Amino acid sequence: MANLKIIQKKISTKHEGVFYKEVVNENNKVVDKIFLIRYRENYADKQMTIGKFSEGIRLEFCKAKRIDILNKIRHGEFIGKSSKITFYDVFKKYIQWAEHNKKTWKQDKNTFEFHLKEFKNYDLRQLKSELFEKLKQQKLSDGYKPRTVQLILGLARQIINHAINNELILNYANPISKGKVKMPVYDNKQIGFLTKEQAKKLLKILKANPYPLSYRLTVLLLYSGARFSEVASLTWDDIDFNNRLIYFKSNKNGNDRKVYIPDVALEVLNDLHKEKSSNLVIPSRNNKQLIQMPKQWQEEVDKLLPNNDKAGKYRITVHSLRHTHASWMAISGISILHIKEQLGHKKLEMTMRYSHLIPNERHESTQVIFDNL
Repeated sequence: MANLKIIQKKISTKHEGVFYKEVVNENNKVVDKIFLIRYRENYADKQMTIGKFSEGIRLEFCKAKRIDILNKIRHGEFIGKSSKITFYDVFKKYIQWAEHNKKTWKQDKNTFEFHLKEFKNYDLRQLKSELFEKLKQQKLSDGYKPRTVQLILGLARQIINHAINNELILNYANPISKGKVKMPVYDNKQIGFLTKEQAKKLLKILKANPYPLSYRLTVLLLYSGARFSEVASLTWDDIDFNNRLIYFKSNKNGNDRKVYIPDVALEVLNDLHKEKSSNLVIPSRNNKQLIQMPKQWQEEVDKLLPNNDKAGKYRITVHSLRHTHASWMAISGISILHIKEQLGHKKLEMTMRYSHLIPNERHESTQVIFDNL
């Protein structure tokens, strides 16, 4: 028995996915066979050794064993030793899809890196609702806003759904969907915004900085009312200098629209155009699309506004520049429909949070009409 050896070449049989290796003695005479089967699970080729001919294993048994495994895989019942698919495996496939289908794929990539990386080596079936509930509570205790935590959990849910919808895993229910993890509640009707005096002071401080990125971003955000991602993705094809208009493309969060360029914003755009180094209007130092406002911006805002860092949902952040733009429009008497168009909101409900700022002329109009009857 010590002189027996296994010939590694696999020999096909009349049954699909069933093979055998020959066992030979010192004279190279075949004295036994080792049967194996092949199948696919989670888009990967798998191999399993069934047993030896000398142990009573025959072709029909191997065929039946393979059919049984394939049926279990189809129903999500079979998890072979090498069938592990990790959260990171799924994320890589998701981000490949997102690069061609989502404008915000870079934000998804960063969100995964900063907030979901701790789960990367988990087998997908190990990801339970309890883990994501714990993640939610940890992020909230770390000071992240409910909306940010919603986006983190939302991305995790999308990644897992991508695995389920593309049959990367079978018979598996998403542990975040259908209320299994309750999303943190945030009140998007409560907003904080800058007064005109505060805005002037902030712009003056930022303009004095030798590195002008924060100032330029603040001007474009404040004077256009756009989202940060919209300004960051602007190209020179979107700027109409002749008619003083910026074109913001439609995306999943908003409609496309054209916004007038005020003098201050026009000055910034002219400076950027003179320094043009890529087709992006306001690129990063390495000419790539910006992901976030420089950290120095929030530090300056917190220094300018007493207790801003303790203001909770009223804290002035980068997104508050958009709220400020819309709030100033409302205070000046611009109609809610015009504000909706300016911000690119898809639903009027989103714009209604600013309605209480619009001067109420209804009582004066009623007086004029009925007091003179």
